[in-house]
Amino acid sequence: MDLYDELPESKLLCDEEYLYLLDAVQQNNVCVVDFLTLTPKELARLVQRSINEVFRFQQLLVHEYNERYLGICENSSISADEGPKCFSTADVAIDELLGGGIYTHGITEIFGESSTGKSQLLMQLALSVQLSEATGGQGGKCVYITTEGDLPTQRLESMLSSRPDFEKLGISQSKIFTVSCNDLINQEHIINVQLPILLERSKGSIKLVIIDSISHHLRVELQNKSFRESQDNKNYLDKMAEKLQTLAHDYSLAVVVANQVGDKPLGNSLVPHKAYVTDYDYQLGWLVGWKNSTILYRQMNSLLGANANNDEILSDDEDYMLIERVLKGVDSRAYKYSSQKKDSIKTEKKSFEQLPLGFMNQQKKKRKFDYRVPNLGLTWSNHVSTRILLQKSFKASTIIQRGEAHLYTGNDPENFWQVRRTMKVVYSTFVKPGQTAYQITKRGIETV
Repeated sequence: MDLYDELPESKLLCDEEYLYLLDAVQQNNVCVVDFLTLTPKELARLVQRSINEVFRFQQLLVHEYNERYLGICENSSISADEGPKCFSTADVAIDELLGGGIYTHGITEIFGESSTGKSQLLMQLALSVQLSEATGGQGGKCVYITTEGDLPTQRLESMLSSRPDFEKLGISQSKIFTVSCNDLINQEHIINVQLPILLERSKGSIKLVIIDSISHHLRVELQNKSFRESQDNKNYLDKMAEKLQTLAHDYSLAVVVANQVGDKPLGNSLVPHKAYVTDYDYQLGWLVGWKNSTILYRQMNSLLGANANNDEILSDDEDYMLIERVLKGVDSRAYKYSSQKKDSIKTEKKSFEQLPLGFMNQQKKKRKFDYRVPNLGLTWSNHVSTRILLQKSFKASTIIQRGEAHLYTGNDPENFWQVRRTMKVVYSTFVKPGQTAYQITKRGIETV
């Protein structure tokens, strides 16, 4: 019986009166949830024991649960003065997007592809939390847990030197506790043992815990080859998230984590089927911040089958076609522009070759649909208070938009494109979804 896991301090485990009942329960795979939900008659039939014995045991078990969990709720209730507070991200527009900034008493997730600026934003938060409450911070220290290498202290120093006002206010790297973990066991020990001890000894001075990234070791070391392993992984994620939420609640701090992304390929089922609103795949697009066109595209694909032509749902790739049109008009030479659009914009390969004028034919291109989802799935998402998506895409550069391609004398195709970065609040307890453009500078993350 899982009473040993659910209520290890239960007096019923040492009561000789129920020794045989516990053995029968274990042999028949009856769990604590069964005792809390089924009637004594149903339980007696399952364990093949006296209904009176089962009834007495059930009443004592329910009484112990009430004492434990009702007591926890009473002791952990938050008063109006101890509710969630927010601190600035050091950028006014981002603060407005997030409803004031990063909030305490919960988990904030920042996810996106590589090189979108997740770590840059986390380091910026490690500095901004040190600001006094009068200047938008929490006047607290930060714990920075890294899973993919050491904390880049040189980059932190660069941010500080680019913000003289921070140095005047006493913000420094000395107020950032950093620890690196090399595997999942080490990460688990840090979260469950070392971090609680540090928070207890700090006496409330730590206001931010950062984990960069939360899924790095989990996706590598957790096996998921069977249904049983899948359920075990969900239980593991639940316990880890609940531990972080408890720490955020008990010590009035914010937990901010970076999360990596994985692929969610488009299913090519030969049998059309209707997706219902209760299905996880139906809800997935809104949980991870996909464009409305992608959500509709995937739903129509499942409804009409793999052979359906849904391209009209997707918008035209106007930047691609603009560059193609401009290159046709170059007087001195023409280039063949070829794009191998695969799974991600970062994998685009562009090549230019000298060819006779008029070689290229204008053709419409559709923007790719979204397929990236944050790791750890719905189990983890249920514990996240605010989910922030950082996106990196490409648009036609200024020289193309102004029609000045004829002034370009080089042959590097990268010069015809420029980076476009977007920060999007997918969902939040404190603010409605929204988005803003941003750039990475010496100062950190700044809106455009």
